[in-house]
Amino acid sequence: MYTVETSKHFEKYTDFCTGVDTWVLKNETAPLQKPLYFVSLPNSKDERYFWFVCAFPPGGLMEGSDTTMACLDLETDEIYYHPDVPTGSPAVDPDTGELYFCTPNLVLKKGPRPDSPVERIGKVPSKWRVMHGRIATHLTFSADKSELCCDISSGNDTYITSLNIKSGEFELWHTLHGGWNHAQFNPVDKDLILFAMEFWQDLKTGIRNRIGANEEGKLTRIWTIRRGEQPVNHLPVYKEASHEWWSADGRKIYYCDWRKGTCMIDFHTGERKLIHPTGYRHAYSSVNEKYFVADIFNYNDEWNWYRGCATTANFYNTETHRPVDIVTRNPALYKYEEPCVYHIDAHPRFVFNDKYVAYCTTVFGKPSVGFAKTSQLIEFTSD
Repeated sequence: MYTVETSKHFEKYTDFCTGVDTWVLKNETAPLQKPLYFVSLPNSKDERYFWFVCAFPPGGLMEGSDTTMACLDLETDEIYYHPDVPTGSPAVDPDTGELYFCTPNLVLKKGPRPDSPVERIGKVPSKWRVMHGRIATHLTFSADKSELCCDISSGNDTYITSLNIKSGEFELWHTLHGGWNHAQFNPVDKDLILFAMEFWQDLKTGIRNRIGANEEGKLTRIWTIRRGEQPVNHLPVYKEASHEWWSADGRKIYYCDWRKGTCMIDFHTGERKLIHPTGYRHAYSSVNEKYFVADIFNYNDEWNWYRGCATTANFYNTETHRPVDIVTRNPALYKYEEPCVYHIDAHPRFVFNDKYVAYCTTVFGKPSVGFAKTSQLIEFTSD
């Protein structure tokens, strides 16, 4: 079996400030490559297959190209490009390496090889027909792998549902009005889903709506729902909350506070606390929850954020309370006046059984996938 260090498809980069090594996937498949969204596991658990996103912007501009998928096979050291697979809320089956994905009204799956057949898993019922919307923000498996979580957005309504993989039938858990997304199954409880209130625009009136807040100004963003019951709101430690995920043991909800860092809510006890003080935008935890990775936006001189601005990706050791930058600066390839239309935030997460951190990097002048070794990051943050 090859690794990212021995594969022919990678080029090594060493951070100029911290000395952390990153193996960057060469842009052989597409001019723009990036990892899956950070809550989605991109690899098979045997560490053979790794799926990533591809785009082919025309004329070097970041406009007008849909994204597709490719799969790195570390047993053969080959990359299989899948032009027939859109990047529709992808989820990798950790046991088989198969990719589950969405089109506007279908949920499908395909194996890692280009000649693998595409199989239909389910079709959205006509009563929830997706016109201006989506089937899922990001597909996630139930704890017993019998269902997929689908937060169907159709018009101004959102339907929290689960799709039975075997029968192709959708089960409605709850109907919501407005902008709701980021629904994800709890990894150990098949009857529990985490989801979020989001900014949204009313398709009838054009009015833009903000995330709600309570009388103390705390965002009412984070919600859970148990099958057959009503949704429950979970208030943040401070006021802000975004980009949430479940801990691997399903006990904790982690989220990012863009002013304070990465925070934790214990689902069972209600305990709330700050965990990672520099995990502002997107973050993720190792399985043992000793280590965290996160990204930070590096704003322009006017403190304006824009898609494609410079970013930093970092690692935090909770045992020593020491951070280290994985990449001190992902260079901005775009301008505030002409931002990137693709979602190329760093989005770091642990992959390959927590042996590596994968993230989107621009250090070689094009967006691609970088891999840093967790063992080196632990070494650099040890006492």
